[in-house]
This record gives sequence, C-alpha cells and structure tokens, in this order.
Amino acid sequence: MTRASARRRSRLLAAGLSLVLLPAGQAVAAGAVGTAGAGTDRAASPVHAPTTARTVTLITGDQVTVTDLGAGRKSVAVERPEGATGAVRSEISGGRITVIPDEARPYLQAGVLDAELFDVTALIEQGLGDPSSDGLPLIVTYTKNARSATPHGARQVRGLPSVGGAALEASTSGEFWRTVAPDVASGARSATSGRVRLAGGVEKIWLDARVDAAMETSNAQIGTSAAWEAGLTGKGVKVAVLDTGVDLTHPDLKDRVTETKSFIEGQEVADRHGHGTHVSSTVGGSGAASDGKEKGVAPDATLAVGKVLSDQGSGTESQIIAGMEWAAKD
Repeated sequence: MTRASARRRSRLLAAGLSLVLLPAGQAVAAGAVGTAGAGTDRAASPVHAPTTARTVTLITGDQVTVTDLGAGRKSVAVERPEGATGAVRSEISGGRITVIPDEARPYLQAGVLDAELFDVTALIEQGLGDPSSDGLPLIVTYTKNARSATPHGARQVRGLPSVGGAALEASTSGEFWRTVAPDVASGARSATSGRVRLAGGVEKIWLDARVDAAMETSNAQIGTSAAWEAGLTGKGVKVAVLDTGVDLTHPDLKDRVTETKSFIEGQEVADRHGHGTHVSSTVGGSGAASDGKEKGVAPDATLAVGKVLSDQGSGTESQIIAGMEWAAKD
C-alpha cells in the first residue's frame, strides 16, 4: 500500500461508524472509511469469522471495537458519540492500534492530553475493554487558581495534592470530554498566549494507567557485601516500601515493620501476592529464614510498608502517588 492510499480520509456523520481493516505488521494511518447509513464505503478486504472482539470507550466518548478476524488480521470499528464532528484517524504501528478523533488532536499537540488515552491496544491490555469496567481512570492536574470542583461527567477517586490534581473516573458518555475540551475553533485558547488549553481549570489529563508488579534480580548482584563492609547497613534509617503489602509473619521481617497502610480499597495491607514481601525482604530482610545467607540490602533499617498494588499485583498510578505522599510525610 502506498503512503497516499494509506491515508485515505473522509468525514464522519454524527454517531457514524467507521471500519478500518488492519493487516498484521502493516502500518496505516487511514481516516474513517465510511459513514453511517446507505452508501457506506468499507475497505475492500475479505472478512474472516471473528474470534474475539473488545470494545473500549475513549475519553472523547468514541466507542472503538477491535475484532480479531483470524489469519493475523484485525478490524477497528469506531462509533462516534452524538454531536461529534470531524474524522477519526486509525493507525497500527508495531502491532499497536491508535485511534485519534480530529477534535482531540489540538490538545495532544499542545501537550495537555496524554497520548496513552488513545492507545487502544494499551487500553484493552489494562482491562478497559472488559464489560465490567465502570469508566475511564484519569489523573488530572489543575491550574493554580482553579476551583476544586470535579468537572461534570467524572467523580473524584482521590485527591493528589503533591501533583496539584486528583484521580478521577470519567463516565463513558463523553460528558467529561465535552466539559473540559470545548471546540478549539470556538475559542479554547488562552487569551494571553493563544495556546490551546482545557476548560474548567484543568491543566492536563493523563490516563491513570495500571501498574503491575514484576520480579527483579536479587540483591546479590548489586554488591551488597562491599556496602556492609563499609558499615552501610541501614542502621537508623527508615525505608518506605510501596508494593503489594507485606507478610508480617515472615521470619526476615518480624519486628522490622513499624508502620503500614493500604491504598487499595477493600484490601488490608497483608500481602496475598508475594511481591511486596519479596521487595521488603530485599530492602531490609534480616536473613533469619536462611541463617543469614540472604539478608536484605539494609538489614538494620526499619520499614514502613504501603500497599499500592492489589492482591492481584496491579494498581493505578494515583494509588502509587498517594502512597508516596504518605511516605513523604515521615
């Protein structure tokens, strides 16, 4: 496919449907290839029986359905929200699908909107294509003189004063987007600088991305013996560990943890995943369970443990920020 043909574009009617077929490994930046109603033009390509289909709703209210057609092919269908204008551009690069409505582009170019909000592959990987998903998790920062009221179409999950913002959950209706991102052509620009800006006192919007625990190599590879010989054992130091919690009954951690707090709603600080206990032991384990052979990096340090990842090993960036704020107070 030539670059020109890969960038075919057409306008979408309000609440229209676009369908883009994406062969595996092929980079395309095609616009909407059809509109709702009679005469819809769809990419000329054989359609295989779908095997899986996932639908995610973008911050703009656009519903994007990715269907695996088999034989390494996928289709991307975009249903626009009522009242939407402009086209939708779909691209696959490196096996990842991006869908960007035209009205979001000025905000992306101005750097006030996180590009991950339009990485459809990432949204699906994070479980936002699951029918049980309630809404879109966001982190917003506010301008210095902004009101504290949460914009319409979202609810506040937690305040994040250290970043001058909050974690929000935006509804899938697109109401939040219509509140904070007025039509650029109608004047969503700073009166002094002329730069594109969000409304309602919102300075920037990020995806509140899920973060997963991952096992790392042991402390034996980082030269702890030399540190101990130099007298660097962590004595008199308190270390905060933000992870999946901690097993307070573990021999290496007995009487070592002085403070705990869970930032995972509905879950206590007890570690039912294992990673947090592993990390706490790596940081400051006494080595009691191995007769001293596997002591932590700072075996004389005291520990404060914040649970910012769930028993399933995942959490959100805002939960981690909240844990950091807790730790920084002491």
